Amino acid sequence: MPKAKSYLLNTASGTIRTVMLPARNRTKHIHELIGSDMVDVVRVKDSHLVYADNNRLADGLPSVTDLKGHPSPFAGNLLIVGNDESSETASVSASIDDVASWFTIIRPVFLPVFETVRESQSVEVRVIRLDVRIERSAPSVIG
Repeated sequence: MPKAKSYLLNTASGTIRTVMLPARNRTKHIHELIGSDMVDVVRVKDSHLVYADNNRLADGLPSVTDLKGHPSPFAGNLLIVGNDESSETASVSASIDDVASWFTIIRPVFLPVFETVRESQSVEVRVIRLDVRIERSAPSVIG
């Protein structure tokens, strides 16, 4: 079994890049790339698999990732690999740009609201609250 070309989506940096899965110890390498010992696997487009941390949604998190057509978001790094006719891990057949278009990274952005306070001869500006805007973006392709 040769090395398999796969794509690693890093939600923290909002990027996707090509990585090679070695022929030996693939499960170990998948866990290392995702950063978790417990992973979920989702079949996509008949010939691809998405590996995701199955515990990360329970933790506090800075972002989530939507996959078109999938009912719930993912959290943490995602690894996208190919899947051949015999259900073996294979190189991805879709281009990295196509795979990037399947995903939307969703992040909160905090917007400070300021108040100007005039007291005697001084003027102070202070934050009175933080509003939240939700930002959605496709992952940026690296390399």
